[in-house]
Amino acid sequence: MSDVTANEAIETRAADWLVRRQFEGWNDAEQAKLDAWLAESDNHAAAYWRLKAAFDRTDRLAALRRPMMDRASPPTASRKPWMILSAAVAALVLLAVGGGIAGYHLLTPDGRTFATPVGGHMTVKLADGSVIELNTDTVLHTDFTPDRRAVQLVRGEAYFQIEHNAARPFTVTVGGHRIVDLGTKFFVRASPKQLDVALVEGRARLESTNASAQTRPTVLMPGDFAVATATSIGVSRKAVHELADDLAWRSGMLVFHNARLADAAGEFNRYGDVKLVISESASRLTINGAFPTNGAEDFAGVAHEIFGLHIDRRGKDIVLSR
Repeated sequence: MSDVTANEAIETRAADWLVRRQFEGWNDAEQAKLDAWLAESDNHAAAYWRLKAAFDRTDRLAALRRPMMDRASPPTASRKPWMILSAAVAALVLLAVGGGIAGYHLLTPDGRTFATPVGGHMTVKLADGSVIELNTDTVLHTDFTPDRRAVQLVRGEAYFQIEHNAARPFTVTVGGHRIVDLGTKFFVRASPKQLDVALVEGRARLESTNASAQTRPTVLMPGDFAVATATSIGVSRKAVHELADDLAWRSGMLVFHNARLADAAGEFNRYGDVKLVISESASRLTINGAFPTNGAEDFAGVAHEIFGLHIDRRGKDIVLSR
């Protein structure tokens, strides 16, 4: 089966799940089946959440326009909701398959540095078969020898799919911490004050590189989400769909669940020159939804419609206030 055919099959299956969840009987058993399908492959999860995010955005914008449309023309009874959704999803499938997700850069790096600009996304295939996806404004340095496979995440965020080799462990160094692959898929996000690591598949060991640190090495399992600082390592659990949301950037999306406007704005500000500024009075309002990573202006428009916020343009900044 060709890559295009395989992608089309996955997108079609994802669309089927989306239609069933929206308009057919949905229960815990169906949710369990969907979770199992999402867990089978990163491609399954990426396809489903990409299509859902695109449809949610289309549906949300349509809902905002609906009062005006209702005044302009009567509804068409013959077009049932599931027919509209199916048509929309079919178009999204064609777009996703035809446009592709991300281009691969086939490289055999030894002592190379890779960097993405703000809003950039790069997929690097290493000589050992491991694959690393770099998110916006990310810098990664590789150091491969016959005996060592090591990379340093200088800044930013990356998703790792590692080919396990016990004789040559794969290590990722970030600030004062090191992640040692034990056969796994995981993502890492570095910020000035902390390091976030989430395990999607397999196992990995998270440890401090500071000899004076009072933290013990921690073995992470699928679903573990670790937050490491200079003095501590804390681990919590995340569901499959939560990890998929965290990785929505791989498909060019941001997904929010009860996110404070200030936090959501911070995410958008990582991806573009247009910066969102949220006033103190509006910062604690919460929002749900999925948006393109370059959708800061769409986000501002939705926040305006939902909360009645004022929108002011100050150069490249968009200021939202009550």
